[in-house]
Parts: sequence; C-alpha cells; structure tokens
Amino acid sequence: MDRETVMRNELRVSIATLGCKSNQYDSAAIAAMLKENNLNMAAISEIADVYIINTCTVTGKADYQSRQLIRRARSANPDAVILVTGCYAQVAAQEVAGIDGVDYVVGNPEKERILGYILEGKKKQPKIDISEAGKDKPLSLRAKGSTGRTRAYLKVQDGCNNSCSYCIIPKARGVSRSLPISDILQEIDGLVANGYKEIILTGIHLGAYGFDVDSKTDIAGLVKAIDERDYPCRFRISSLDPDEVSDELIEIMANAKGICNHLHLPLQSGDDNILQKMNRRYTGKLFAERIEEIVKTVPDISVGVDVIVGFPGEGEREFLNTYNLLERLPIAYMHIFPYSRRKGTAAAGFSGQIDSRIVKGRCERIRALDKIKRKIFYERFIGKKASVLIETSRDKETGLPAGRARNYIPFLIKNRNVRKNIEMDIVGSEINGDRMIGYAIGR
Repeated sequence: MDRETVMRNELRVSIATLGCKSNQYDSAAIAAMLKENNLNMAAISEIADVYIINTCTVTGKADYQSRQLIRRARSANPDAVILVTGCYAQVAAQEVAGIDGVDYVVGNPEKERILGYILEGKKKQPKIDISEAGKDKPLSLRAKGSTGRTRAYLKVQDGCNNSCSYCIIPKARGVSRSLPISDILQEIDGLVANGYKEIILTGIHLGAYGFDVDSKTDIAGLVKAIDERDYPCRFRISSLDPDEVSDELIEIMANAKGICNHLHLPLQSGDDNILQKMNRRYTGKLFAERIEEIVKTVPDISVGVDVIVGFPGEGEREFLNTYNLLERLPIAYMHIFPYSRRKGTAAAGFSGQIDSRIVKGRCERIRALDKIKRKIFYERFIGKKASVLIETSRDKETGLPAGRARNYIPFLIKNRNVRKNIEMDIVGSEINGDRMIGYAIGR
C-alpha cells in the first residue's frame, strides 16, 4: 500500500455547512467525493485531521458565523488542515485567508479540487484558489445519496442572472446554469435506490431553471417530467420568485401525485417603491394575485414567504404596506430577515439606512404576525388526515416520533411504535408551539 493510500485511510475529515439548500447539497457532494477516495468522515463536533468550512455570505451574520466556525475548528485541533470554501470564501478570499489557522481558501468553482488540497496538507501561508464564479462552469460536482436517510437535496440549477440591489450572491455563484433533465432523472434514480423518501429540488435561482440548456424547458417542464416517472417518493420544490410560478406549474402541482403541496416565495417587501429599489420584478399586487391563485387551485397548500425588514428608505408607511399585505394573504408562515448591508451591493450605497433599533422592533412585529398565521393555518388541519414522512423515531425534545406533512407542517406523533423513513396517515389533534401533534391511523 503506497504512502498516499495509507494517508487517505488515516485522515478524518469534518465538514461544517452554513447557508442555503444548495450549500447543503454541495457539502453532500464533497463528502461523497471524499468517501469515494477512502477518506473517513467525522462529525463537526469530533476531533478531525481536516476541517472543511462551507461558508455563506448572504448576511453579515452569516459572515460572522463562518468566522466563528473557522476559529472553533482551529481551537479543536490546532494541527488540523483548515479549508474554507463557499460563498464567503468566494467574495472575500483575502479576508478569509487572514484568519489565523486557515490553510486553503477555495472558490465555489474549485470545489472539485478539495481532495488534492487535503492531501497536500498544512501550509505555512494560506493558498487561495479562486476564479470567477459560474463562468463556463457546468454543474459537475454531484452528491450521491447514502442509505438510511430520509430527505435529500438535489441541486438542479446554480447561479443567478438577477441583480437584486441588496444581494451579493450573484458574485458568489455566477450566472445561471441548469442540469439537463436526463441527468436529473438519473440522479433521482440513484437517490430512490438508496431509499430516500423525499427529494427537494433546489437551486440558487430555481425559477431560472432550463433557459440555458439545449432543449429549452422551465421549472414546470422539469416538475412534469419528474411526476410522470411515478417515483416511489415525494418531491418538494424549494424557493421560487412569484413571477416564476406559472399557471402551468400551479396546474401541475394541483394534479401531481408525487409533488408536495408546498411553495416558498420571497416577498421581501409589500411596498412597490421599496420593491423597485430592491430591483425585484413584481409588485405587491402581482404577488397577492399569485398567492391567491395558488391557494385556490392547489388543495391544502402551504405557502411560506421571505420578508426583508429595514431596507433603506423603509419608513413606517412602507413597513405598514408590507405588514398589511402579509396580514391579508392566505400564507402559512414567514421567514423574517433584518436587512444586512453588504459591501459590493448597490443598496449598500443607498441613502435612508434604517436605525437597527427600529429594524429590531419591526422584526418583532412581523414575528408576532408569523405566529398568528401559523396558528390559523395549523387549526385547519385539526381532525384532518395528513400524509406525514417520519424523519426520526425519537425527537430530541419530546422523545416522540417526528416528521413533516406534504404541506410542510411539522408533526409530533403520539404513537411511539413508528419507524423512521415511512410515509403514513396522521390525524392532527392539537397544536404544540410551531408543531402539530397527531396520531397514526390504525395504530
């Protein structure tokens, strides 16, 4: 056995991931690549020889959390190789390289080279490998599902052609690129063979799927092609912009057997002037019309929204336009983000930056509304049957089996003799915080 093989067999590698579902997918792909080359994977809480930090930069808080993880890794094992990749590494390579203990800073397009850098070992000076994100770069780093898991992410698209004034991600991920449908179906076949019961279709700008491939298609065409295969699992669509939810897609979701009745749409603001400053491509009226059409057409669908609070120029009137729109809409839940001023974005130079105390107060008001919306939505399903995928046989907090319904409601199951990774009918009986409690029929 040669020296390199011995070294591979002895190395323990830990991967920590921050950020979006696409980043989660990338980490799974990196782990698959390392396992194929006989490296041993360790949990981030364990002592490892190599720490890979797959970073996020969507907010200033994400940058801070990335730096924290790097320092935590160095503290856990000062002799370990520390390799930093992901979006924070892509847009702030020199800053990342300046953090004590960092050996490699690897851009998003260079993630396939991570194995080679691990085998090079520690560096006296950090090595930076960064190229322009997305330019002429296919989606070649692919994850391979492992057995015994319940849900898998499947990245079908990367990059973004939009220019939202607050967002740094196009610089981190590059232009939109799509995976051909034939490749997607092949990857699904592998995930199904490994026993996955839910597959989440994800991308940086999922609604742009298909416009760059030879056989022109779109997200509706992809969803239709998947559902026609009648896979023994369910599929969930991740975030889509409201103007990308076509009537065709809504109709497909209403009639599809394998597509979950759940959508997540970023509103960001309900004020048209703020939306224009954000460089979003819709109005509050269009957003409301799409939501109403979705809810009318797709039975029992859960619609979640993203909201950015405190964008430059958001006065009390603009904020109330957002609040009042959210209050009127038949939505199930919200993800609330205080505006984060990102260097390198157009909005960073806008006048009218909002005092952080005002932003905090407005966030609290939206969070209170979110609790009301969740309760109203959940109450509709008390006494009703829901198809729930059991994700764990023992929830850490309650000891009960737990899972999610097709429409994304999280459930705790009263019956304790329930196995993980099966989909079963559950009747909701009560609301417990942000989860429902139910019981399995016939048990």
